[in-house]
Amino acid sequence: MVTFLFGRTRQLAKLFAWFACFVLVAILAVTFFDVVGRTLFGRALVGAVEAIELMMGILVFSGLALTELKRRHVNVETFQALFPAPAFRLSVILNCLIAVLVVGLMTWRMVVKSMDTWEEQEFTQIWELPFWPTAFIMTVGLGLFLLVLLIHLYEAIAGREVKEE
Repeated sequence: MVTFLFGRTRQLAKLFAWFACFVLVAILAVTFFDVVGRTLFGRALVGAVEAIELMMGILVFSGLALTELKRRHVNVETFQALFPAPAFRLSVILNCLIAVLVVGLMTWRMVVKSMDTWEEQEFTQIWELPFWPTAFIMTVGLGLFLLVLLIHLYEAIAGREVKEE
């Protein structure tokens, strides 16, 4: 069951990472046309800033799960490597547990915020784009990140060696 869940989570994380790639290309395109418009024609692309703001939220939260899956987050090792094996394992479990709790809290609050933006029908000022699609994509990205953290917590508790993919 865990292997199946891990496989599906890995696939979803990769799918979200590809989605993040396309969002990044869209951010680059909007920025390019905005700069070219300002430089050559003296006119900025209307709504470029708000579009980029929405896409940045999507970009950041879409890549979190794959980054954690591949263990590519910034990792500061101070004295943990000096611990004996049982203490090291306990510290890994505690680190995973703290990460799960923090990201779980963030995910819960993001779900609440997403529902609020849906109910209140909030829109951007210039293009009047709804905020809720961005909020829901960010929520799914955080939820996927939480799933990967839960899998890593399970692996740490089960005593499996946690390694980079």
